[in-house]
Amino acid sequence: MRLVPRIIGQSLGIVALSALFAFAVNAVRPDGLPLAQAAKTSSGAAPSAVPPAQASGEIALKDAALLFLSGRAVFLDARSQYEFELGHIQGALSLPTRNFASDFQDLKPLLSGKDAVIAYCDGESCPLSQALAKHLRDAGITNVYVLKNGWSLWQAEKLPVAQGQAAPASKAAPAPKPAPAAKVAPASKVAAQVAAKAALAPAKPPAPQMSKAPKMSKDDAKAKGPAKGQEKLCTDCDN
Repeated sequence: MRLVPRIIGQSLGIVALSALFAFAVNAVRPDGLPLAQAAKTSSGAAPSAVPPAQASGEIALKDAALLFLSGRAVFLDARSQYEFELGHIQGALSLPTRNFASDFQDLKPLLSGKDAVIAYCDGESCPLSQALAKHLRDAGITNVYVLKNGWSLWQAEKLPVAQGQAAPASKAAPAPKPAPAAKVAPASKVAAQVAAKAALAPAKPPAPQMSKAPKMSKDDAKAKGPAKGQEKLCTDCDN
């Protein structure tokens, strides 16, 4: 019976050591999981996963991915519209820096109510995301972060992506209305009556053709004799 408590104690010790080892490895790895998200505050709400703002305003990929999965961030693609349509972070909005003045007011309502607004582009030295973040801060958006080399890192981690245009609802073109079916003009009553009578009338038989009498030669005419009515005219022929 003494073996049972001993076995239980050894099992708990192994579990505790394994947990400590896992936490240590996760803390060392650059792509470790942000375990603070799993903790709850005394009020019952999950603490913000947004790290303290750095001097450059950058955010780590793991924190950006966590905000993406929880739906607490808006991602803004600073690249051109063409590059955006070729591929972008799923749910991201296209806001090229050169179009900021004309497009920002349409996108501004979509940025409210989020913990973070994350700008990204592609490449370690890409300046577009930093320029977009500066425009956003100048426009009064304070919770702006930059995901450096965001598109390449996002694809490398096989996180959700999308293709094609994803214009906001305020700028989406209305769906074209189906063309009305062509109306066929009704036939007049007179034309309908004529057509009905023509359908009911019996077909007329073809008119009989008159046969022509065959021509007789002079010898046949003499052999036959004079025609009626000509006998009296010919009685005095000898006289």
